[in-house]
Amino acid sequence: MNDEDNLKSVIKIFVDKWDNTEGIWNKEFISNLYLTYKGFDLKISFGMGNRVKPPKYPYITFLKYNQKTSKGVYPYISYEENELITGLGVSRDNTPEIDIDIIKEIDEFPFTSFSTNEIDLLINKLNENISEFELIFNKGSKNMPKEENMKIELKTKNIMLYGAPGVGKTHNYKRLITMIESGNYEKTIFDTISKNDDTKDFDDSIFEMIKNEKRIEFITFHQSYSYEDFIEGFRPQDDGTIRLEDGIFKKLCDDAKINLLKSINKKEILFIDAINLLLKDKIENQENIKINLKRENSYFYIYDYNDKTIYFEKQNGDKSHTLSLKTLEKMYYEGTNNIINGGLAPYYNPLLEELLKLKNKFKVEKSELKNFYIVIDEINRGNISKIFGELITLIEEDKRDAYEVTLPYSKEKFKIPSNLYIIATMNSTDKSIATIDIALRRRFTFLKMKPNIDLVPNIAKELFSKLNEFIKESRGEDYQLGHSYFMKIENESDLEFVKEYKIKPLLEEYFYGDDENHKKALDILNGKDNL
Repeated sequence: MNDEDNLKSVIKIFVDKWDNTEGIWNKEFISNLYLTYKGFDLKISFGMGNRVKPPKYPYITFLKYNQKTSKGVYPYISYEENELITGLGVSRDNTPEIDIDIIKEIDEFPFTSFSTNEIDLLINKLNENISEFELIFNKGSKNMPKEENMKIELKTKNIMLYGAPGVGKTHNYKRLITMIESGNYEKTIFDTISKNDDTKDFDDSIFEMIKNEKRIEFITFHQSYSYEDFIEGFRPQDDGTIRLEDGIFKKLCDDAKINLLKSINKKEILFIDAINLLLKDKIENQENIKINLKRENSYFYIYDYNDKTIYFEKQNGDKSHTLSLKTLEKMYYEGTNNIINGGLAPYYNPLLEELLKLKNKFKVEKSELKNFYIVIDEINRGNISKIFGELITLIEEDKRDAYEVTLPYSKEKFKIPSNLYIIATMNSTDKSIATIDIALRRRFTFLKMKPNIDLVPNIAKELFSKLNEFIKESRGEDYQLGHSYFMKIENESDLEFVKEYKIKPLLEEYFYGDDENHKKALDILNGKDNL
């Protein structure tokens, strides 16, 4: 059932319960449905303890951005005098904590009425109203509630989607990220994802924005994946040298940490602008920049830089070392060098001092706090202790921003920021799940994905149901077939192809060494179970 079909059912029950019962709203009326629509949470009310009476009427409000019915702005549907009405609303008892011009514009927004037989037209109009609401509300970050820019609502930072092959684990991570980014409540997110409904009508524009802003990375663990790939390690270069390079997780953590620091500092020049002010013009004119060291009559020259590295020459002519721009950027936003002790610290520190002079001289508005995401597919196929190393402790929610370790190669002090989400997938039929690191189990919140027969075409529903019932009884629930194997079936030819080349090999694996149950499963697959 997609978003619109679900909403139709909610509206029909909403009308029916108002017309045909004397009580107030009770969620048990819609236990088989979910109260979300296009990233909004639905709040449904027939009254506060007592059934409302005119001029008050029952309503459905669509809540987002931490807005509340009692204190906020929102799209709504109300039921008045046998008509369904949709528009944009403003709480009356408590003034919303947003721009007064936004409140005024929403308060003056026109409403539209429909009969109870025009639910499709009502939803079309609601969709238009939601689009208008988004445009009005998001004209600038200044319209967001004050707390929205200062904290990240979701407490759970490490989420594991697990289940049998083909249940939509990898497919659903986009919806999960979109709902986190949209500010949905934690329970709403988990309830929605666990229902595992069709996502073809799901708006993925938010996810595409995150991807375009380079705030997400997708990787797959395997037996050869290592700490050096994930955190940091020495890598051979084209010129034959070996150089220390950051892994994908460390790079994303650094980006998230810099964004977090930039959002906290109230007004300052951006690092990239400061480094360009200090270096760009002289480098382009082929001039070296002299930086004095703490030791008397000691200095070094910066002769080039790019988006990753600062190249410098020591006083004795040695050019074998470089400075990391990302490391320097973290120092810049922290206002001090808490990262490197010894090593190249004598070269980082005086350069940092020059940049901090510029930082204090020029003032600009702070940056918006944003979320960053790393998606780890097939996490249980990797050697967790080998890949995460000393960072396994730091991924815990209550350790973020607070605890730090010294990385073994670079000797940098390293923290995992609170605006980074780790989303992983795990195949529950994989034998390696039994030996998955207990430390990982404790640090993730697990969300089970189950097969959904509603997503299977009618031509394959009976086969899907019979096979899964047999597999559940003989092998266990975690081995059931996922709906994705069947979703693209349009005719008998498609069905036969799926049976022969996708399902049959899977059954051979499931029932290896169990000839009796393997034969029964094949009989079901070939329609011989009733003969």
